Amino acid sequence: MDLNDETIGLTLHRELPGTPEEVFDAFTDPAKQRMWLSALGPEEGAVETTVDLRVGGTWEARFRPNPQTLVHDVHTYREIDRPHRIVTDLVGESAIEGQQMPALESRIVMTLEAMGGGTRVTVEHSGFPAAELRDFFANVAWPEGLDRLGAVVASPAQDPVP
Repeated sequence: MDLNDETIGLTLHRELPGTPEEVFDAFTDPAKQRMWLSALGPEEGAVETTVDLRVGGTWEARFRPNPQTLVHDVHTYREIDRPHRIVTDLVGESAIEGQQMPALESRIVMTLEAMGGGTRVTVEHSGFPAAELRDFFANVAWPEGLDRLGAVVASPAQDPVP
């Protein structure tokens, strides 16, 4: 993906419980992804996810963030520095109430840094076609997703749904 100065992006910082290794694992393990990808949960959210965690490999996810929307995301791993950094190129498609939305092609850089008893997560997401979509990811998608990711990391005794 070729991104230039004209792209619209966001940078978000969040502190999560757990070590960078635990956060990295929860972000990349399909069983754990099922627990946090959809606010509806793994069953009602119809979460399906597969991961080929290697440079050039893909993370493919289908899920319902709400009852009206179906999302199909394909992330291609561009860089993996376990447990510190992941760079993916995302092609995201969605349908809202059966109507197909324009595809989103973007780049995500996630950096994990140990801080005290937790992990500082920095997300840089660039390539949005419009400020409104960027604002949705900045104010809803990423904050809510990171909250759910943190909850999965904080309760490791909970068995992920296979």
